[in-house]
Amino acid sequence: MITVYSNTISVTTDAPLFDADYQAVLNYATTQGYALPSAGQQTLQNQLVVDLKAGGIWSKLDTFAVFATDGDSDFALIDWKRLTDYTAVNSPTFTADEGFTGNGTSSYVDCNYNGLTNGVNYANDSAHQMVWAMVFGASIELATNNLSQPRQSIRRSTSGNNGINSTTAAAGTSNSAVGFIMFSRYNSTNYNQYNNNSLLGNVSQPRNSTGGTSLVLRTNLGYSNSTIAAASLGADLSSEASSYYTALNTYISAL
Repeated sequence: MITVYSNTISVTTDAPLFDADYQAVLNYATTQGYALPSAGQQTLQNQLVVDLKAGGIWSKLDTFAVFATDGDSDFALIDWKRLTDYTAVNSPTFTADEGFTGNGTSSYVDCNYNGLTNGVNYANDSAHQMVWAMVFGASIELATNNLSQPRQSIRRSTSGNNGINSTTAAAGTSNSAVGFIMFSRYNSTNYNQYNNNSLLGNVSQPRNSTGGTSLVLRTNLGYSNSTIAAASLGADLSSEASSYYTALNTYISAL
């Protein structure tokens, strides 16, 4: 007589189940030999990706980096979208859970991204650049979406040198509060300017240029001594601005 036994094998694991795109960031960092964030922060960063996807933001990003991390400075420079690296030029100071701080004279972060040549979602009349300022320094310079054009920069000023995809002066509103700062062009004649969860203003500025060399902590007019926690470029995010702010604010607030 043959007796048939039915065996059930149960396997349990404590390993978190991460979103595939965030897991790809961790895998990339591991292959490069970078120090990963703590387990708790990995959970926060994974949730950030999940929130960006839920808000319709992730698919519109071309390049995205989170400098505020307790991983090492190399991990902080990873482009989460392209799985490549930004470059820290002339040693901006890295502080865990805060980001990179410029010296105001020579240091900055090169995104190694050019909207003209690397743009996938970034387009002439649909483009954004975002930085999250953790601390403002004395310098008003924050970032540029085209180093060769003085009027394609994010500056803490109402100056006509603010703008995106244009060479034409147009006064906007001063970005006066630390946190989420984004310029988002939605057509050939206008862009929106955001600071945290507020639309500061609609700026009338014709699009007569396109993206170029994109940097953080530097513009065509000078260098920054602010601290930047995150950065991105991609398509227009005017409709998603509030969701983008909320997702990043949830992450930053938990650090």
